[in-house]
Amino acid sequence: MHMDRTVAGTAYADGMPRAVTLPTAGFLLLAVLVQATDFDILNSFARRHLQPLADGHGHPTLNSLAEALVTPAAPSIAVLAMAAAAGLLWRTGRRHAALAWPAALAGGLLVELVSKLVVQQHRSGVWHGYGLTLDSSFPSGHMLRAIVLAGVVASLWPRLGPWLAGWCVAVATCLQLTGWHLPTDIAGGVLAGLALAAGARSIAARESLAVRGEVPAE
Repeated sequence: MHMDRTVAGTAYADGMPRAVTLPTAGFLLLAVLVQATDFDILNSFARRHLQPLADGHGHPTLNSLAEALVTPAAPSIAVLAMAAAAGLLWRTGRRHAALAWPAALAGGLLVELVSKLVVQQHRSGVWHGYGLTLDSSFPSGHMLRAIVLAGVVASLWPRLGPWLAGWCVAVATCLQLTGWHLPTDIAGGVLAGLALAAGARSIAARESLAVRGEVPAE
């Protein structure tokens, strides 16, 4: 119990947890560097050598498998899955978590859209989404949403954590192999997703501690 109180004090006394601030800072730094340099060497190498399934190349079965692995992180499916997860959280009395995780997903959609408007990833293909056509793909919304979805599912069934982490790695790999995204896009999605998921977990953890009487509820 003493350890729990110490952790709670460390997490909340100093404001935003480092699990949120560190990936947020990393994402902002990466966005600035993408805008300034385009990471020409890295992205050029990736387009030449790390996209064997791009543009319909590769075995059709592999393309179909890659698409199937990434599809759950598509915007519409992610929203439906998040709604179902939030409903389960609400029914089990985890009201803050039931609101925090959908807010994280909504924040991810906003981060993706604003970033694509502001950061020009010139070595990407033309991006279509939310009724817009933009010459930028930074960050990968699929990668971002995969991490947030994995987080909310893990909050419901912690034993699935390793499998969900494996799925996120598979999504990142498929996004690269199929040419849907460049490495910097995927890295941006990872950083943004980690920050948003950590924020949701922080809110959920505070609620849990408050119920146990270790942190006063706000």
